[in-house]
Parts: sequence; C-alpha cells; structure tokens
Amino acid sequence: MVVRLVARVELETMDSKLIYPQDETREERIALLTGITQLVSAALSRTGGSGTKGQTLFMKSDRGVIGYLPTDDVLYICEGDGEREVGDVLKTIWSQRTASDEKLASEVDKALQRRGRELGDLWR
Repeated sequence: MVVRLVARVELETMDSKLIYPQDETREERIALLTGITQLVSAALSRTGGSGTKGQTLFMKSDRGVIGYLPTDDVLYICEGDGEREVGDVLKTIWSQRTASDEKLASEVDKALQRRGRELGDLWR
C-alpha cells in the first residue's frame, strides 16, 4: 500500500503545494504533480466541475490511481496504488481541510499507518 503524493492546488492561480510526503520536494515529484494537475484540470473542465465539490473522483494512471477532491477554491490530489487507500487519504483531508499543511501531512501519515495495521491484522 503506497501513497506517492498528496497535494493542494489553488484553483484560481493553479499554484500547487506538495503536502505529503513533506520531506521530499525533488524535481521528479514536482514534474509529476504538474502533469497530474493538468490531467485533473482537463477532467474537471470537461465535466464543468458541477456537482463535484466535496466528492472524491478517481482516474487510472500508469502507476496506479489518482484521486482528486475539488472544493470551492482548492483541489486536493492524491496518487497511490489503489482506490481504497487514496480514497481514505482524501476522506481524511476532507475532514481536516482547514488544518495546516503540517497537520494534514500528519493526518495522512496516521491514516496510512492505520490502513497498514488493518492489513497486517488479516494475517494474524
């Protein structure tokens, strides 16, 4: 179970900020985020974005699943291996959307650890 990135994109300016993982801001991640943002923007413009605010949406990528959660002025994007963990992360973000980036990163980490423990318990 892997979540590669979680980001916030300001819809008005299209400025993006990598929220998770916080300790990695390599150029590769920035380029990946830029590409994902363009894909998600195109998908939202095709649907007009109507009725999607607060609703988690998904699209397949060559490396897994991209989930995105539009709000009034911000778009949250998460890329991971599967819909379930990406959905869990975006639900966590939705419930904490007014929190700071550091708090969001911490909550994402907790959600991923919780999922890891649930999977580990299946083998016991």
